Amino acid sequence: MDLGAYRIGSSMFRSVLGAAILTCLSVAPALAAGDPAAGRAESFCSALVDTVRQSKGQGAQARIKKLQPLVEESFNTRIMGQFATGPAWDAMTEAEKSAVVAALTRYSAGRLAQEFDSYSGQTCVVDPAVQTRGADKLVKSRIALPGEQPTALNYRLREYGGGWKIVDIYYEGVSQLATQRADFAGVLHSGGAAGLVKRLNDLTASLR
Repeated sequence: MDLGAYRIGSSMFRSVLGAAILTCLSVAPALAAGDPAAGRAESFCSALVDTVRQSKGQGAQARIKKLQPLVEESFNTRIMGQFATGPAWDAMTEAEKSAVVAALTRYSAGRLAQEFDSYSGQTCVVDPAVQTRGADKLVKSRIALPGEQPTALNYRLREYGGGWKIVDIYYEGVSQLATQRADFAGVLHSGGAAGLVKRLNDLTASLR
């Protein structure tokens, strides 16, 4: 896919993801007191809903500033950067890795700001029956849109420093990180870490 089109992941994925995240107010409150991975997913959804509601009428750049702390808190963007860049990560200097992570964090906040600028009545329910897969946990959710069949959207989380962080999102079994890895490959090949950082920063700055 072409990064120039601001499409890391399909438009259908982004639409469904928006429906899921913007409507987690319907999640059972007991989740936060249950499995910590499910609690993290629920907290992320609820905090995003609050941020979007508070940002009504504001432009994308204003929403990005408000959403970036939420991304930093809820996601492990360093691990996501490592996964998404693949073998290129090992060849980067620590300064290059830090720059990639910072750009990816802003870009992720930018994608949220681009997609989640309104609430239209969708509902999302997080399944408390969390699956353990090695060091990771998979939290399932169901998204219901008015007049449509529910759609499954899953979060992959991993524990770091005693807290659970989101490291991937799956739509219809497709890993968002795997999609990003394919998208990043061409930019990394032609421009290295600096090229990827510039591209992500340019895309984020272009949002209005």
